[in-house]
Amino acid sequence: MQAKREPARKEFMLPDMDSTFRVFAAHWRTVDPDWKYPLHKHPLFEVNLVLSGMQEMKVNGHAYKQGPGDLILLNPGDNHESSVVCNDEMTYYCLHFDVDERSFRELLIRNSHCFHEAGSELAVAIKPALDKLMALTSEESVVRIESRMNILSALFELFAGLSGTLSELNRDAAGARKSAAASQIAAMLERTVESTAERGEKEEEVETIKLIADSVGYSMSSVNRMFTQVYGVSPRQYLSSLMLKKAKLLLMNPEATVESISARLGYHNIAHFSRQFKRWTGESPSSFRSRFHD
Repeated sequence: MQAKREPARKEFMLPDMDSTFRVFAAHWRTVDPDWKYPLHKHPLFEVNLVLSGMQEMKVNGHAYKQGPGDLILLNPGDNHESSVVCNDEMTYYCLHFDVDERSFRELLIRNSHCFHEAGSELAVAIKPALDKLMALTSEESVVRIESRMNILSALFELFAGLSGTLSELNRDAAGARKSAAASQIAAMLERTVESTAERGEKEEEVETIKLIADSVGYSMSSVNRMFTQVYGVSPRQYLSSLMLKKAKLLLMNPEATVESISARLGYHNIAHFSRQFKRWTGESPSSFRSRFHD
């Protein structure tokens, strides 16, 4: 008698993901009618939402008046200053963040409209996540592990709302061509880091970028300009961030010594690696590791 065959089974898997992000100075604040914040810029993305009152924010020389529910989405390097208008106090919520997911960075950088009024597609899409974050903005949430996990959940909800909406709002052929070239360069930089970790041989950053520029048929200046326009960071900065992320992942493995990790990343000695890691993070590799392993 012929054995009965089991029916075919389906298998679905999530893609492997390895991404890091940073959130800085997220806060809500009520300010007096004469409040002003001077002209400045920073290397982070920023979401600025007015909750009550009226704010004027100047971004790269253009003035926008924000009422309740209006938000401004800033890119790294945007010059901006703020002041209260209408002689009344004003309450706002502000969140700064950075993320190394390059497709998401590209969507953020390509966004050509920083001002999104209440009721706009983007404001509506991210308001639920911002409401959750505002509700969790308290001293208690800093110390309670469940609150911190809820904050992470709300942040990822915010990122999903931003990416989903911006991908629909920003579609253009010229941008797509530039994006494809920058994406190719980013992929080559990522492979360079993985190759370094496999072989333990590291080239100078400038030489690495020059070789990539030659291989894609662009000059160094064109590669730097195009990559920065798409991702908001230079190829060299992106390469450094990839090396830092790889170093952190390797340091979280308790079986690998700092010396062996240094060698895997192509550093000639542990002292050089330790100095570089401290420049990146402000702490030594051993100090970083101690936060995960006693």
